[in-house]
Parts: sequence; C-alpha cells; structure tokens
Amino acid sequence: MLSSLFAALAGPLVDGLLGRVIGLVQNYQSKQLTEAQLRTELEKALVSAAAEVEKQHAETLAKSYSAFLATTRQSPLLQRAFAAVIYSQLAVLLWHQLGIPAYVAIIGRAYPSSGTTVEWAYLLLAACLGLGSVVLRAGPARRTIAASETTAPPAARRP
Repeated sequence: MLSSLFAALAGPLVDGLLGRVIGLVQNYQSKQLTEAQLRTELEKALVSAAAEVEKQHAETLAKSYSAFLATTRQSPLLQRAFAAVIYSQLAVLLWHQLGIPAYVAIIGRAYPSSGTTVEWAYLLLAACLGLGSVVLRAGPARRTIAASETTAPPAARRP
C-alpha cells in the first residue's frame, strides 16, 4: 500500500518538475537567465511541483478515508469497535487526569508510571474522532505548501 502511494505521488512530482528544470537549465546555459533568475524560477518550480503532489496526496487520502467511512457506516462490527476504542481510551484519560491525582491525594504515595499509555490514548481518540480531517487538511488544520511562503527575508537567502 505504501509503495502504491509513493508511486502515485512520485509520478506527478517527476513529470511536473523535470521538464521545467531542464528548460530552465538550458535557458541558463544559453545565457537567457541570470543565476538569480534561475534560482527564483527553480524555487517556483519546486513549490508548484510540491503543491501538485500535495493535491494528489490529498485526493488519494480523501478517497481512502471516504471508502473507510462508508464501510464503517455499513458495518455494525466496526461501529462497535470504534465505540469500544473511544470509551476505553476516554476511561484511560479520565483515570490519568482524575483518578491518579485522587489516588495520590488519598493514599499519599506516588503512582507508578504507566509509560506512554496516555500518549497512545490521545492518539487513538484523535484517530477515531477526527484524524481524517487533520490528515485531509480540512477545517482548522487546513494549510497547504502552495499557501506557505518563505519566511526568511530576501537578504537571508543565498545569493
């Protein structure tokens, strides 16, 4: 599955970038572009290629997530499994936030460490309740490569 995802994303990146880069380098070699112009155009080409890959990635994830949710809607077993995970991990988080402090206050001893249980509980709850919107960059998580700009001032960039 991972190899098919990489194959789906690598094709547009190579196709979108290679032709533009070859053209830019040829123009630079024939003295039609200065080094600064070449650098600027290469940066634009990289950003647009990355934006195209990101768009393809989002479409692939959206299709996968939609298929998964459609299956979940039709399968009572998956619905029960989701409910079991949500309630069990909520119980873990409530124990860690309310039960352990109460235990320490009542007993007066330190509670033994539970390792990364809490981190896993948060992760599982996030996955069950809204990881799709985060991965698909919907809602408050929406941000794309194309929308981001270089934060370094022009003087700080390489000449």
